[in-house]
Amino acid sequence: MSPRRTRCLRWRTSKSGPRSCHLRRRPVSFCSFCCSRFSFSHVSLRVPTEFVDNVWVYNGKEVENRKNEPFICRLIKRHHYQTKLHEFFSFEDSPLRSVLWTQYYHVVVFPTLVAYPDISKVGKTDLRAYVAAGNNMVFMGGYLSLQVMNDIFGFSLRDDFKEGPYYRNDRNVRDTPFQFLPSRINEPSPRVFGAMSRSLPPGGRSLYDSLGCSVVFYISYDLGTIVYVGFQYDTPFTIDRWVRVLHAAIDM
Repeated sequence: MSPRRTRCLRWRTSKSGPRSCHLRRRPVSFCSFCCSRFSFSHVSLRVPTEFVDNVWVYNGKEVENRKNEPFICRLIKRHHYQTKLHEFFSFEDSPLRSVLWTQYYHVVVFPTLVAYPDISKVGKTDLRAYVAAGNNMVFMGGYLSLQVMNDIFGFSLRDDFKEGPYYRNDRNVRDTPFQFLPSRINEPSPRVFGAMSRSLPPGGRSLYDSLGCSVVFYISYDLGTIVYVGFQYDTPFTIDRWVRVLHAAIDM
């Protein structure tokens, strides 16, 4: 029988008036705790959020693999402990292709680069094909990352630097994981590197910017996306909002 037509077993009849739920001191038509008709103002629901299951993280000689890369891995798994992180260590053709062609791995993260990687023409083609097939590629902050994006995908991104805070672009965050993030993020350290907003290619959208400098943006590339997060995550202090930005970038 439908709960809308079933009397709650916790109801009791008062001699002085109508029936009332013994959990509340007011007349009600249905018990708010036992039946399907309840008030959201009194009951809070915890809905689990979905996140990616598998993430590739580059940990080659071109990244700071003693401190920065392990710290990035811990930040990715914060509040998402079911996510499995897998590292790869080379841009050579065979290892890179084995990574990009693995099933059920739809996100590749490149931490901040400290040296320019040697990527062959075949490797660049495989990276473009990976994104075009509907996958997501995330680059962490730094001017070398912008240059690598230019060389792989043929962009003309120009580096820029502006001090924070940085403001969410409400027009561009619609229908993305960024739409529920804070409207402003601060500059935890001077290591926040952006790109000129006007240098973004067609399909590029600035998500957080200040005075024409975009520190978080994404670019639609065929069926996939390329996301740039300008912070280098070089400090563990006051970065909670930037961690949410990183999670949203991975979840694009």
